[in-house]
Amino acid sequence: MRKKTDNSKEERQPVLICVLMIYFFVVMYITLFNREIGVRRSMLEPFFEIKSMIDTKRYQYWLGQIFGNLIMLFPLGVLLPMISDWFEKTKRTALAGLTVSLFIELTQFITGRGLCELDDIVHNTIGAIAGILVYKKISLFQ
Repeated sequence: MRKKTDNSKEERQPVLICVLMIYFFVVMYITLFNREIGVRRSMLEPFFEIKSMIDTKRYQYWLGQIFGNLIMLFPLGVLLPMISDWFEKTKRTALAGLTVSLFIELTQFITGRGLCELDDIVHNTIGAIAGILVYKKISLFQ
């Protein structure tokens, strides 16, 4: 008979799924719901944000944009492997981050709520990868 512990993944899973749903709602609110419907816009030039930061010398603004996109999907990289062992592989969590980011950016483009940016997809995906790497590092000590 398998011994159950208070911290087993199965026992935490329902709570973590609720946290994930709340997290998704917050991300959707920030990226879509609180924005006015406007014109469809996209910026598919790689490194646009870095080039703009250098050209405009608005370092604080652009670093905020880049850092914001890095941390936006960081929690996803931590939560998914906490919910399911399937996401303990970095590639799978990275793919999930890429998929969520693509969904956000395409929805922004379709609805005209924000700028659909290639850089955002890259930064969001890196953020999800950073989340899984931190999760793996922390789980070594448990």
